[in-house]
Amino acid sequence: MESYMSSLTDSNLGPSSVEVGPVLESLRGRKSIEAETAPDKDTLLEETNPVVSDEDADTTESVDTDTDDDFSSDEESDDEEEEDEEWEERMRILGDAKHLKKVANFFLHPEAPVEVDAFASARCYFDRASASEVEEDHEERTRILEEIKALKRQAVDFMHPERPVVVEDPTLFGRNYFSRASASEQEGEDYMEERMRVLGEAQQLKKVAVDFLHPERPVVAEDPSLFGRNFFGRASAPEQEEDMEERDLLMHDMKQLKKLALDYLHPERPIVVDDPTLYGRNFFGRSSAPEQEDIEMVEERERVLAEVNQLKKAAADFQHPERPVVADPALFGRNFFSRASAHEQEDMELVEERERIMAEAQKLKKLAMDFLHPELPVVAEDPTLFGRNYFNRASAPEQEDMEVLEERELILAEAQKLKQLAVDFLHPELPVVAEDPTLFGRNYFNRASAPDTEDLALAQERERVLSEAKALKDQAVAYLHPERPVVCEDPTLFGRNYFSRASAPEQEDSALAQEREHVLSEAKALKKLAVDYLHPEYPVATEDSTVFGRNYFGRASAPEQEDLALVHERELVLAEGKALKKLAVDYLHPEISVVTSDGAVSGRNFFNRPGAHIHDQMVHTFPAHEDDGHEDHHHMDHFGMDEDVDFMFDDMRDQFVAPTSALVKPDDSGEEGGNLSRSPSSVMLFTGESAYD
Repeated sequence: MESYMSSLTDSNLGPSSVEVGPVLESLRGRKSIEAETAPDKDTLLEETNPVVSDEDADTTESVDTDTDDDFSSDEESDDEEEEDEEWEERMRILGDAKHLKKVANFFLHPEAPVEVDAFASARCYFDRASASEVEEDHEERTRILEEIKALKRQAVDFMHPERPVVVEDPTLFGRNYFSRASASEQEGEDYMEERMRVLGEAQQLKKVAVDFLHPERPVVAEDPSLFGRNFFGRASAPEQEEDMEERDLLMHDMKQLKKLALDYLHPERPIVVDDPTLYGRNFFGRSSAPEQEDIEMVEERERVLAEVNQLKKAAADFQHPERPVVADPALFGRNFFSRASAHEQEDMELVEERERIMAEAQKLKKLAMDFLHPELPVVAEDPTLFGRNYFNRASAPEQEDMEVLEERELILAEAQKLKQLAVDFLHPELPVVAEDPTLFGRNYFNRASAPDTEDLALAQERERVLSEAKALKDQAVAYLHPERPVVCEDPTLFGRNYFSRASAPEQEDSALAQEREHVLSEAKALKKLAVDYLHPEYPVATEDSTVFGRNYFGRASAPEQEDLALVHERELVLAEGKALKKLAVDYLHPEISVVTSDGAVSGRNFFNRPGAHIHDQMVHTFPAHEDDGHEDHHHMDHFGMDEDVDFMFDDMRDQFVAPTSALVKPDDSGEEGGNLSRSPSSVMLFTGESAYD
């Protein structure tokens, strides 16, 4: 085991191999401790044997002295040595099995922490006396690993430039990238100043453009010490035009029009009056006000709207009876049933009779539920109820014998074991579950009676073939589903733009792309129209919540609807056709199980009923009759089918009589028949006679 682990550590790279030495040393320490603390055979025998008193010891000694004459001392010593050797062999095998199990757990679960005894100590695996010779290229390997780590880090930094730069050494300082000795030649100072001036002017122009496009934004001054002067009254102001008053008047009118437009577009805004001394007059009672409608008309409108509101509330209460009744706490009500205008109530006896019928129906329902679902537990609402044993009561039926019960249990246990064995045979991929924690097994593949395993070269060839098949499968999936994203497991990989590469094919014109989009949009609209036409049962989906429609069937221009009797007749014909289809399916496919929705239905065996004929008279065939008018329907006694079914299939036979000549191929002897099937079903369909007539 040590040589195997050392070979693994020598062949593997990385820091994970350093932890193998302490594991092996801990295993050796534990094994030595277990060997020292393991009880010997005599101790186990003394612990397992019962305590013997002095008197019993005397009697046993006397008995031993009598029996010593029968056996020699040499035979006893040989037996003891054999027992000791067998015991030591068993303990060694169990210790090796336990040790192998522990090593296997460490190998399968390397992420599990290493448990070390506090008194145990370990040595360095690589500096031990029996350590293998260190390879000469150890420094080369270390350098390669460091370079790979640095390349990986550089690739991660290249793929994720948004990540911050992490410096592990706090004593490191950085120099200016642009002023370093190996820096590329920088631009001249004049050129830099020119660029800064151009960028500043571009920023100012951008700010002016934003202020021009968004005049509603406030003017923000970053310097609080700045003050402004009048633009038009400054010393360097140009000469003012003579029509300044006209311009001011136009600007005032435009401001008023803008305010009027805002009030018109947003009537929900409140009216703001800047002058507190202003008063207003009534808009509707002014001199120039239009003629108002009569007060009676206004009251009539209000009454109609109130009635509509009440009707809407009544409809909502009718549609949603689950909503609570909201009432003013100051309101009081009277009894609805005892009011003066209340309807005549039914008699008290009728009410009691109804309650009694409902109680009996509820009990019958509960009895039916208990009958259909015997697995439901018995629930007793009265805690003072007690019951007796159902099986040992005086009127209980005679119970079966205990031997029959044991035989049944034995048969069921064997059937369960057979089922388990069948499941294990059909599903070898299921894990083996052992309920006894003390069970342990040996290795199946290296046992003495194990079959020869395949060659390592063949196993490697199989793995290579499977890996190539997996790669081909991935390529086929990527070819069939180009919409799937490309998954890359290596974070150091990066790619270039496929469409802008040097060897990319020439792209199509923008006009052609727009034309294609236009054609595809029209095709999508046509597809949606075709789907709506083929599937009128789909609901109409609209994205605009303000859209509403009227009833299509009750509109004024709707076509005349068909009569209700014709609709009922159509439903009746479809129901009969469905029933005939189900009957034909049951007749053509007798292997389909009978499905019933009523759990209380039960049936008997058709073939062993009292009125059934003997078995040899059930299934037989007869040649076709010449006279269809004298058909013998005694086979209907066997299968119990209605004559309507026979007539229905007679019509089907008449339809199949014509093409039978095309299906019959004459053989070499000149007789008709050829490859035509002569099963009872084909004879029944193509000859016009039932195979059982």
